[in-house]
Amino acid sequence: MKTFLHVGCGPRYFDPETNLPKRPRGFDLAKWNELRLDINPDVNPDVVGTMTDMSAVPTGSVDAIFSSHNIEHLYPHEVPIALAEFKRVLRSDGFVVITCPDLQSVCALVAQGKLTEPAYISPAGPIAPLDILYGHRPPMSQGNLYMSHRCGFTLNVLLGTLESAGFSKVVGICRPDYFDLWALACVSDIANPELLDLARQFLPEQPVNLSQANSVEHDMQQAIQDVLTLALNHQQDGNMDEAQKLLLEILNIEPRHAEANYCLGLIEVDTQSAEAALPRLEIAVEVNPANEQYWVTYVDALMLAGITHSIPDVLALGQQHGLKPETAKMLADELAALQQSQK
Repeated sequence: MKTFLHVGCGPRYFDPETNLPKRPRGFDLAKWNELRLDINPDVNPDVVGTMTDMSAVPTGSVDAIFSSHNIEHLYPHEVPIALAEFKRVLRSDGFVVITCPDLQSVCALVAQGKLTEPAYISPAGPIAPLDILYGHRPPMSQGNLYMSHRCGFTLNVLLGTLESAGFSKVVGICRPDYFDLWALACVSDIANPELLDLARQFLPEQPVNLSQANSVEHDMQQAIQDVLTLALNHQQDGNMDEAQKLLLEILNIEPRHAEANYCLGLIEVDTQSAEAALPRLEIAVEVNPANEQYWVTYVDALMLAGITHSIPDVLALGQQHGLKPETAKMLADELAALQQSQK
């Protein structure tokens, strides 16, 4: 049986016809076990915790996460922390389903002067744009400040935020008639047909904006490339501090970006030590083993760091990928000369 973590589950609701607990779409099948987590102990969750601290949930222990109208309750700087927690507790083939208010459709009503007019009627009563933007006023007036909203999203921002958090594939929909957004994000890089199949199971019945997701990914990669080009220009001009700052910005978004790790490794060889740079250079050769220069620089750094015992294995591995035999021989000769000089 699979387990989904219901983040911010709230009170348990029951279907009046079956008298069974109501569950979200797709998770209402017998194969899913529900683990309920909430900040409020009064709703009797299985786990008391917050989105930014789910330490009571073991790493890699759940198959999926469902989070409905929770993420907007965080401050903007807390969102990456919460998504990192989501990713931590998910298994390698896991996914998360998130729904939250759509600020774009809500702000259209605000622009029409309808800030306090009911946008729709919910089981909790009339909901105005003011409630969607800042939190439902009635429970807040009774002291339940958990209901306050501290950030917001459009579809582009939500999908981009999930990608920046390290989710490999994301897809989402915007439902202007319901003033909400839905997104599904996968830990692993699955094929598009499999992604669409998950979306059909777990997102509301509406055409899924896969092209939107692809567009967000393209825009993000273009932005990263622009920052990388600027960093390389600074590096060539000798402005190492500026180059380092830009490269770290890229790695905050995409920690295993090969070129950014390689360039930062080169800087760290000069400013810190070859040994300090090795983790960066290792990532570069792991992500893009076809790049011969990555192997050359990695082996040179190993020699500078005095870690020579592993170099023969590295050279053998490199030749299975992008390292030419003649280059490997040159590096082996350098190693032999180094070892001879140390005798």
